[in-house]
Amino acid sequence: MDKQTTGSESGGTLVEGVMATIRQRIAARSLTPGAQLPSIRAFAKSMRVSKSTVVEAYERLAAEGAIRSRPGSGFYAAGSLAPLSLAEIGPRLDRAVDPLWISRQSLEAGDDMLKPGCGWLPASWMPQAGLRRALRTVARADDVALADYGTPLGLPPLRQLLARRMAGHGIEASPEQIMLTESGTQAIDLLCRFLIEPGDTVLVDDPCYFNFHALLRAHRAKVVSVPYTPSGPD
Repeated sequence: MDKQTTGSESGGTLVEGVMATIRQRIAARSLTPGAQLPSIRAFAKSMRVSKSTVVEAYERLAAEGAIRSRPGSGFYAAGSLAPLSLAEIGPRLDRAVDPLWISRQSLEAGDDMLKPGCGWLPASWMPQAGLRRALRTVARADDVALADYGTPLGLPPLRQLLARRMAGHGIEASPEQIMLTESGTQAIDLLCRFLIEPGDTVLVDDPCYFNFHALLRAHRAKVVSVPYTPSGPD
């Protein structure tokens, strides 16, 4: 049940409190155009005010055009709703660093522009021939391999390969302890969900991967940027 606010609790008169409650319900779409308002008796009971207070509030709202009276039937929400603005009902975001602006600048920048916040490897670093061979091999695979869902942890042969590579660097991890993700962004999101609580402070490099900024803000973490200089973190 919605919390009711009377005029005495909000600093206004009881009539103004009832009017404000109705306006809030109309703005929140719980009372759409043509919807019937609670009866005077029922609303007076729920608001803990007298019936005369509700009568006066309804009459004032009707005079404003916010509601309409239908003799013998009651009061109804009037008019058409203003377009719903997500900015009005959404959280107030700190725009000191705007991840959307950063991502747009990074994705729309030309090839001649530096993109330090993207994390993309230069095309010359990619094993183009090997990728083409792998794609041809996949295209010749059976229907199950192409269309069926994989295991939740990811392709077993790849996890086995990664386990061997990690063992070569002194990291002991079995294939069952390795989980593959669709992208770096998904991996970061999973880590944020597991490790970060709203309000936690997270230090990030500056410049930093733009999606990391967006994910941290989505998880309501406090982001502190640490400038990265030629000699390392500042």
